[in-house]
Amino acid sequence: MKRSRFLFFALLVVASLAGCKDDSPNASTQTELLVANNWLTRRVTTPDGQEINRSRLNLATQVLFDLNMQFRSNGTVRALDPRQANSVVNGGTWKLAADNQSIDVDVSGFKGNFPIIQLNRTKLILRQRAPVDGKDTDVNLEFEPVV
Repeated sequence: MKRSRFLFFALLVVASLAGCKDDSPNASTQTELLVANNWLTRRVTTPDGQEINRSRLNLATQVLFDLNMQFRSNGTVRALDPRQANSVVNGGTWKLAADNQSIDVDVSGFKGNFPIIQLNRTKLILRQRAPVDGKDTDVNLEFEPVV
């Protein structure tokens, strides 16, 4: 009888552990989210969420508002111009950093390691160091999926 109880308890423990699911984000989940959509810059904010007027940004950052960013599963990224039938106007490579907390992008005019502040199906927020009123400062680039 003791052996039966022990086996029952052991099976219960194994079954409960096997049913556990890891909810932590991983590279494949983040990659799937990034490549699922083209992304359009909706706004640029301070790290605490205050919107920065476009006129205060440098030209390289202002241009982002006019482009759809396409992260592809093969590690390439393309900047598409929706005003020109989504023609490719720039491109390069991307990859998630080893800690999955940032993305390394190598595109002309948009190169560096960008911490991922938020990534889900409806929003991508990347941190960037960019000029605001001519002075380099941390900003958040807020993207939404193109529908």
